[in-house]
Amino acid sequence: MVLLFLLILLGPGSLAIEPYPYVSFNGRYHNPTHTTWGSDGTVFSQPTRPNYTDGTFAAVYPDTVRQSARKISLTMFPDQSTTKFSSKYTALLPFFMQFMDRDLIKMSPACPPKYLNIPIPDGDPMFNDTENEMPMARAQFDYKSGHWPDYPRQQINHVTSWLDASHIYGISKSWSDILRSGVDGKLKTEEDSDDGWPKKNTWGVPLAGNVVPATLEYPKEKDQYLFGDTRSFENPAILSLHWLFFREHNRQAEELKNSNTKKGTPKTDKWLFDKARFMNIAKIQKVYTEAVEEFLDWDLPPYTDQNQLSGYLPAVKPDISILYAGALQFFHLTMVPDQFVEYVIQETDKMCVKLRAERVCNWYWNAQEMLEAESPQAVLTGLLSAPAMEIDDSFVPDVQSYYWGPMKWTRRDAVALAIQRGRDLGVPPLNTVLIYYMQSAMTWADWEGIIGSEKTKDLQEMYGSADDIELLVGGFLLHKQDPGKMPRVFQNILYEQFMSTRHGDRFWYENQVNGMGLSSEEMKEIENTTMKTILQNNGIFLRDVDEPFKYNSTATKCDKPTVNNAVCKGKILLSYNYNRTPYAIPILLPSFLVITVIMVIVMRYQAKLTLNPPVKKSGKYEPFGVVTELQSKDGDRVVDVVMNTDNGSIVLLSRGKKVRTFKPGGITVIKCTDNKKDILIVIPKEYDIYLRFGNKAAAEIFVGRLENFALELDISFPSQSLPTKRILSVAKTEAHRQHLINKFLASAFSEMMKQESGFEDDGESCVRVEERQSGEILECELTRCEFSSALGLNPSSEFVAKVFPLVDRDNNGSVSFKEFLSFMIVYSSRDSEDKLKLIFNMYDVDKNGSLHVDEIRAMLKSMLELVSASVDSSELNSLITSLFVKAGFADKDHKVGFQSKTELSFEEFKILMAGYEKDLENASIAFAGGNATVQPKTKSRKNGNRKNVFTAKSPKVGMFKRYIENHRLEVFYCLIFLLIVAILFMERFVTYSKYRDHTGYPELLGYALPFTRGAAAVMMFTFPCFLLAMCKNCITHLRGTFLKRYIPLDSNRHGHIYLGYVTAIFIIIHCVGHGYNFYMISTLSPDDLSCMMPRTWLSDTGASTITSLLFGTITGITGVLLVVALIAMYVFSTDYARMYLFSWFWKTHHLYPVVMVLTVLHGTARLLQTPTFHLYLIGPAFIFILDKLVSVSRRKREVPLIETNILPSEVTNLVFKRPEDFHYLAGQYVRIALVNSGTGRDEYHPFTLTSAPHEDTLSVHIRTCKGWTRVLRELVIKNEKSPEKNPNLYVDGPFGEAHQDYSNYEVVILVGGGIGVTPFASIMKDLVHRCNTQTSTMSKVKKVYFIWASRTQKQFEWLLDIIGKCEKEDKEGILDTHIFITRFFDKSDLRTTILYICERQFQGVSNRSMFTGLKAVTHFGRPNFDRMFEDIRLTHEDVRKFGVFVCGPPAMSDGVKESCSKITGKQTFVAYAENF
Repeated sequence: MVLLFLLILLGPGSLAIEPYPYVSFNGRYHNPTHTTWGSDGTVFSQPTRPNYTDGTFAAVYPDTVRQSARKISLTMFPDQSTTKFSSKYTALLPFFMQFMDRDLIKMSPACPPKYLNIPIPDGDPMFNDTENEMPMARAQFDYKSGHWPDYPRQQINHVTSWLDASHIYGISKSWSDILRSGVDGKLKTEEDSDDGWPKKNTWGVPLAGNVVPATLEYPKEKDQYLFGDTRSFENPAILSLHWLFFREHNRQAEELKNSNTKKGTPKTDKWLFDKARFMNIAKIQKVYTEAVEEFLDWDLPPYTDQNQLSGYLPAVKPDISILYAGALQFFHLTMVPDQFVEYVIQETDKMCVKLRAERVCNWYWNAQEMLEAESPQAVLTGLLSAPAMEIDDSFVPDVQSYYWGPMKWTRRDAVALAIQRGRDLGVPPLNTVLIYYMQSAMTWADWEGIIGSEKTKDLQEMYGSADDIELLVGGFLLHKQDPGKMPRVFQNILYEQFMSTRHGDRFWYENQVNGMGLSSEEMKEIENTTMKTILQNNGIFLRDVDEPFKYNSTATKCDKPTVNNAVCKGKILLSYNYNRTPYAIPILLPSFLVITVIMVIVMRYQAKLTLNPPVKKSGKYEPFGVVTELQSKDGDRVVDVVMNTDNGSIVLLSRGKKVRTFKPGGITVIKCTDNKKDILIVIPKEYDIYLRFGNKAAAEIFVGRLENFALELDISFPSQSLPTKRILSVAKTEAHRQHLINKFLASAFSEMMKQESGFEDDGESCVRVEERQSGEILECELTRCEFSSALGLNPSSEFVAKVFPLVDRDNNGSVSFKEFLSFMIVYSSRDSEDKLKLIFNMYDVDKNGSLHVDEIRAMLKSMLELVSASVDSSELNSLITSLFVKAGFADKDHKVGFQSKTELSFEEFKILMAGYEKDLENASIAFAGGNATVQPKTKSRKNGNRKNVFTAKSPKVGMFKRYIENHRLEVFYCLIFLLIVAILFMERFVTYSKYRDHTGYPELLGYALPFTRGAAAVMMFTFPCFLLAMCKNCITHLRGTFLKRYIPLDSNRHGHIYLGYVTAIFIIIHCVGHGYNFYMISTLSPDDLSCMMPRTWLSDTGASTITSLLFGTITGITGVLLVVALIAMYVFSTDYARMYLFSWFWKTHHLYPVVMVLTVLHGTARLLQTPTFHLYLIGPAFIFILDKLVSVSRRKREVPLIETNILPSEVTNLVFKRPEDFHYLAGQYVRIALVNSGTGRDEYHPFTLTSAPHEDTLSVHIRTCKGWTRVLRELVIKNEKSPEKNPNLYVDGPFGEAHQDYSNYEVVILVGGGIGVTPFASIMKDLVHRCNTQTSTMSKVKKVYFIWASRTQKQFEWLLDIIGKCEKEDKEGILDTHIFITRFFDKSDLRTTILYICERQFQGVSNRSMFTGLKAVTHFGRPNFDRMFEDIRLTHEDVRKFGVFVCGPPAMSDGVKESCSKITGKQTFVAYAENF
């Protein structure tokens, strides 16, 4: 089945077998037994032991042994003026041999960069103005070699060792595919090119981008013609030969297309290309054989010679030897002429016409420009018509002094470089090689007989011993043994290399059994191929030339060129700074910060629009531009100024809300003389207003309008002008005023405590107060608003209306320090009678010394008003009646009308409150402004025998142990996660800092790269983990398995957040590290950069810039996009954004597929290593996709709304149809979206189900906030009269959470805060139903404590019916409900005490709460979880483990968790929290 699937997937031709052998591009499988022999990336062979000073890799010798290569070049080789032309060879031969060496040899700079620079001798005629060294990078080597003498350094050859035309077709199939046209087996050519030039490099294939020494500019790589060799543009001769054999391929393909072939052989593009390629390779092999024979004194043996190597020999290894690569390949330098002469031979009269002659030194690396100006035919005609230089020991200046180099040394000595390269490769000395080839070693006497005594003396000066003379130097000098010919030692090297290449190659053209299926005609064509036929076939007229490699002036009839005295162009640079981006870090890192700031600004602006939509201003609004109130209690804020002539007031609005109202009477306006934009409004007995306008004109308009407004009211105000510093010193702004009020309250508390401590008697108290407090405090008086704010009340509340006149004894509309202090002393007194007297006087409206029943009713209503609570009139009457009956003021059976007693004197009021003296004694009053509560004076007493476990702090070690016990699974997995993170980070860090020396990373980039790679390894692990944390369906399914005992499934959200924090740390490390890396990379030379990133080409110059790094590579582009996406995700995942900009949070968090794709692409460029992120991603992505498919299949499940209810406290209830296949547990949640409502179909929101599993419908209760929930509520209200218009819902779920596991505990504690009670509504209904139906699964639960803390009574009105129903159905008494109204002041507060007395009285009479109407106990203030859990623990001493499930604000969850940790001992309280 698998095979059939693959066959269908790949197509019918996928298993087809090629009808002929395939000649690989990378050199593999030329030898079927040893498949990698001769392939690219193999090392150079070492026929003799390499000559290193330490026997392993060192190539530096003392001056007594070897002199500088530049000094040897200048000393041992004659002056260039003695250079003469050859009478035997044409100029085509040395360039053809150089061209063929490109097919056999390619050395790249070592990585890390290692230099074997050439010292410049004193008095150097060319480089005498510098003390620098001529740069030469050592060749790249096998990093496993060179560590011990038995395994000396072995350099790597980056092309194949075969004659396979890799410099025409490339060394990889991908490169070849770029060159191919895909039609008729041809290579791509320029459409408008008559000469058949290849297609230009529009793909941006990395060609060798060396600087042009003549112009000091880099060629534009995309304007260059594309060949298979990156070095094809070194000089015009090399480029012309590339063009020649490129064109020969297309000619051969066209010929094959038009030829007759065997029947059944389809002439496909692939067949034509492969056949033409093999034919072209065969012809190159044949022509190369012709060129080699020109240098040998003997004929090459036939391919099948039985006396020597015969035919294809699989045991022959074809590797290029260091003798060839380090010496012989440079032999052609002595034959290179100093000029390119362009000739054209006219076909009519066969006359040779000279077009121009150009110095070789002026056309290094800009050869294309020369050939486009004339033609490659002209250059090739010139090469075969002009003689080469004589084979001797002299060189033209273009080679010896004006050879090309890098930007930091644009002209070099090719001879010195050749000598130094031999030292780098460890080429043995001349005598060692002579002995290897069974020739006699040279002595000084032998040298004197060959080169003369004077030159021998120079040679002795360069080398201390005749055995130390280097192969290349000695080989050049031996030319005098047989002038005009290649020295014998070089002939031996050439012969040996050629024979090993020919007989080790299965695809050599003469091998009849190579399987290529050449016909006899094709073999005959190849055998008859010469350089002449190649040239003629491609349009080059040769006249009477029969052998293009042999010079024949008679045959060409062209003038013999003379020495060219033209000047080599271009300034010689001997130093260069590659740093194009010195400020990469200062530019890069702030850019990320700017992106973050912009996103934060966008987030805040959108939140502002959401929270404060534009308010339509009335006609009374005066536009003054942007006005900022400085130094308010909330800091600087933008305000609108409204002047209202109706009531003569000025109003300040902030975000559409009124923040300040004042009358213009008595104010003073102070203008700023500095910036002209600031206005200070001084208001008597209140804080000042400091306004800053957008410009001077706006400030002047405001003052003018204020003056007109005052005139309309028939008032006036003075104005002043002060400098800014002076204004700031005199201004008493809201911030100053708030600070003064805080000092006011703190001083009052301090004085009250001192007087209660008995330190001072009443006679001296006033005097001492005035002495201790500053004049500022004593002069400060609280307005009614400030007084009410100190009490934490609304200025318009009934309580403030009653108490403020009692405190303001002088009736001046404000409370002084002494008045406020006296008021507090009364409240803090332990005398209950004083407190009752104060309350009595407050509500004795008519001041007749008695409280009427209506006044008592008003008292209770005002206190209920303080906490936003309300009670029906009938219930309030019942309460008052029960109080009167208890006090004996009414008949027990007469509960309505209060005919028995309608007014109470103070003494009777005391009787009414009898029995509550202790509560009143401990009562005090809370002050919000001072963050303190005035407590009554108490006597010192010793603690009882029982230890107070609620206030004593547990030791930190004990709390830590309990925390570990309660969260052992989470801690375990966190430690495992951190261990994995540490291992991944350290493995990459150590690898790139210690074990990647061969890559050059540590040396070039230091420790920044190890940090970035370590951070990248961590992110490759954490990114897929995010997907696992979001697999809600899988997590829900796992909750029903045994794995929930071993995996903290309830912590997936916290784990997601934890992952986010950890990942953010390593994202920052990665980005900051790369900022440094970018800086370092931008300072590297092209060679160093290619060493570090061999698979990347950043620019035409080969160097890098910040632009090319960020926007010139797939890694840079994806990196920038990733940073932007991740910043957006992190910014909009903050609590602020999720609260006010949920849609933005939703959209940005749904960028995770983009992040994953970009991360995969981020590594595809393989800049530093092979990408591995996909290996981390495959497993989690597969699970995540399956999980998403489940959700997607349900998202289309559209269900109708059955019922909608608008409930108090901004709660909306939705009841909708339950799908048939919908199965869930109490406590689970769903994700819903509205259909066609304009809110966005894909905007799903999670809500806990408040329905029970046994019910036929599903329901949710949604608290209205902003955005989606607001739109939903408005939609429901709009369709309240026409419910059929309500949109349907998309329902996704259910999804599990911790609350569904409540049935696993004997005693369950449910703690809800505000709307967080929703999961418990479902649980309570399900619990009661199961208990009443005797469901076996509920047998474990014995008791459930439900604790609900809500700010006001109104916030739980919508749930009263559910709780009431549960109470009625709870026949087993399993449910114990406690409701806390947190809006009430502390229980010790006097106002709360009175309400608490009334609640106890009402509950005792009617067995239900006065506030809720339930049996549930109603408490005032915040729950004391420590005490409650302790009571529960003592009640159930036989229970080992309690399940505590909390859902509410984070502060409540933290408090519950802390209490659980404190009380956990032998009995464990396990807390499960969910925040909203």
